[in-house]
Amino acid sequence: MNPRVPVQIPSRSARVQAALQFAAGPAPGGTLSAGLCYLCEQLAVMTGSPIASAYVLEAGDELVLRGNWGYQREVIGEVRLKVGQGITGTCVEAMRPVTVDDARVSEQFEYFPQLAEERFPAFLAVPLLSGGRPRGALVLQRETGPFSEEDMVLAAGATRALTALIEAERPEGAHLLLTGAGNQRGRALGVATLLSRALPRRDPRRAPPAELTAAFAAVREEILQLGDRARASLSSPCRELEESCSTILDARVEERAQEHLAAGAPPALALERIAGEVARSLGSHGPAGRRSVDIEAFLGAVAHRLSGIEAQRVRRGELLVSVHLPGLAALRGWAAGATGAVCATAPDASTGVAILTALGLPVVCGLRQIFESASQGDRVALDGNTGEVIVNPSAAQTAAWRR
Repeated sequence: MNPRVPVQIPSRSARVQAALQFAAGPAPGGTLSAGLCYLCEQLAVMTGSPIASAYVLEAGDELVLRGNWGYQREVIGEVRLKVGQGITGTCVEAMRPVTVDDARVSEQFEYFPQLAEERFPAFLAVPLLSGGRPRGALVLQRETGPFSEEDMVLAAGATRALTALIEAERPEGAHLLLTGAGNQRGRALGVATLLSRALPRRDPRRAPPAELTAAFAAVREEILQLGDRARASLSSPCRELEESCSTILDARVEERAQEHLAAGAPPALALERIAGEVARSLGSHGPAGRRSVDIEAFLGAVAHRLSGIEAQRVRRGELLVSVHLPGLAALRGWAAGATGAVCATAPDASTGVAILTALGLPVVCGLRQIFESASQGDRVALDGNTGEVIVNPSAAQTAAWRR
């Protein structure tokens, strides 16, 4: 995934022009994400930072990437952190700026393979505050640090405009109707659980290589057991289920991790490097693309096991929302009692869609705007027959959906 880098070394005139545009603010009538992206673009030029991001604090103490300059548009709404999680979450929890010259060696770093942030390891995270309460965070990233005191003052001064935009335009509980491709498995109502692709990290110097081997083995056993449960519930074989299970049996992924270890990388960093390599191949189609999705999810589960941090839990009555739906996430969701799923990508882009379809759960795919429309904990009504999805349905819509 290649970022669009605005200006590596902005001229003085470019900085002045960006400052004037920032002061003027975004055009009225746009969405919150559009306004935040506009302000991030101007800040990127003003500060000479290839990456500028605005996170909004939403329900459940979750920081959601709602504005960005430097990464692909698809990450808007998908990248999420808890308060206290990662460098961004730490700055919000402490309500003070946090600067890191090289996030790659920081225990606080939370790795998102779709961002490949190792290319921009210098971080400056500044909380967005209103009346002494956090509302989000502004994050600037560069190839090298440190960020200067002038950078910090400029970023802190810019937070007021970002906070004002969030408070003025942030939608609350809007009823949104979206349409995608359904799998003809009926309807479902559920609470949205937006799946995270983050790879957690603990201090990489503390994890011996043997723990990495044990983590691979434990996750592999979990997936195989879930696969056996799913097969027992199917009336006919599911090719994608076998494809997903065979992917995690491929020894080359663990061998690649061991190669990184032999080259001196700690276990946590070995997983991140492989995840980054895999993320760059997610644009592939057919079996190769689906395999990349499953490998990334496998690595994420191994990283959680290695760090001692519990993986994201799905509860009965919840509905999965994801960019891709890997086989592991589909199996975990089905076993936990999920009601269905919504995917931003096409039905054939990941094995999980076919797995849930074979198990009888409704799925709607191709909703690229779902992460801009839904937040964690929103009520979602899904119709796998028509492809319709309603975010935060009204009482009348919910009653009609149940008939």
